[in-house]
Amino acid sequence: MSQEKLLGVGIPQEYGGMGGNYLSIAVAGEAMVRRGHNMGLALSWLMHEFISRFVILKFGDSRQKNKYLPKFANGQLIASFAISEPERGAHPKYLKTVAHEEGNSHVLSGEKYYLTNGPIADLFLVAAITGVKGSRKQFTVFIVPKGTAGLSLTEPMKLSFLRPSPHGGIVLRDCAVPSANILGKKGSAYADIIVPFGELESILSMGPVVGGMEEELELLVNAIREQRIRADDELKNGLGELKSLADTLDIMAYEAANMLDSDTTHPELHSVPLCFRNMAMRFQSQLDVIMSQASIKSDVELSLLANDLNYLVNMGKNTVVIKQRKLGESLLPEKAYNDESA
Repeated sequence: MSQEKLLGVGIPQEYGGMGGNYLSIAVAGEAMVRRGHNMGLALSWLMHEFISRFVILKFGDSRQKNKYLPKFANGQLIASFAISEPERGAHPKYLKTVAHEEGNSHVLSGEKYYLTNGPIADLFLVAAITGVKGSRKQFTVFIVPKGTAGLSLTEPMKLSFLRPSPHGGIVLRDCAVPSANILGKKGSAYADIIVPFGELESILSMGPVVGGMEEELELLVNAIREQRIRADDELKNGLGELKSLADTLDIMAYEAANMLDSDTTHPELHSVPLCFRNMAMRFQSQLDVIMSQASIKSDVELSLLANDLNYLVNMGKNTVVIKQRKLGESLLPEKAYNDESA
């Protein structure tokens, strides 16, 4: 991938990348799964692109960009974004990793878990608490190279999905890094970096998911032909629904990426991943129904792809419900909502 410059799709050419935008990443992600048939590889690649284009390019200073982006583009460095913690997830209320200032350095202590590319990362972007304002924790992101004293890796996680994407954790024990390794503004990383990063991940993951669904549909049609399944009206209707869903989701993925690239703010963009997820869940459900009703035997390739996609579209369902509820709340007059709550 590095030889073909695929690790720098979204990195500007001045840093050795291909100079693409978010739409380029969405298109490449779709093609990667559509023809490569592997969601795990695409996920690891996407995380690399997110960190390069969004975190380092947008929030890094000139020294950090010159130091890291060329090596990200040519594959010399792989990074992992370290936010989630064991048994606490990524909710700011529960995160405990801290960093306190000592001279020209900050000393980090804590644990991070479920890190995409963690076992193969050369450096970690670690979110740590650097203060408290009122009742809110203030977070800062630090660049922590793998060989830093006080940083150790946990055993890689054994997952039954998204292979071969490696996931793991790190432990930080009095891990000192120069204050020059701070990314962005100290204390404002949650609003500036972490929340937008999660939204970006939701939107740009749509490309690879669509690629996977398109490939599922092709594998399903091949299975119908090879197994000589009779194509009655019910089967045709089911396949037609899958095709219409895939085409619509494809347009959504591309248009959402286009909106990310525009100079205009699009508040409605936050709703797109919610609708996309609901439609993607419908696609996977309909796929299962068709295979069951028509007694279609699944091969290994289709089974693995369906397993990964089912995991992805069902991941974070509670978060989706909360976001949808908040959208609903925003439509109600405040007084009426408060009266109803009472």
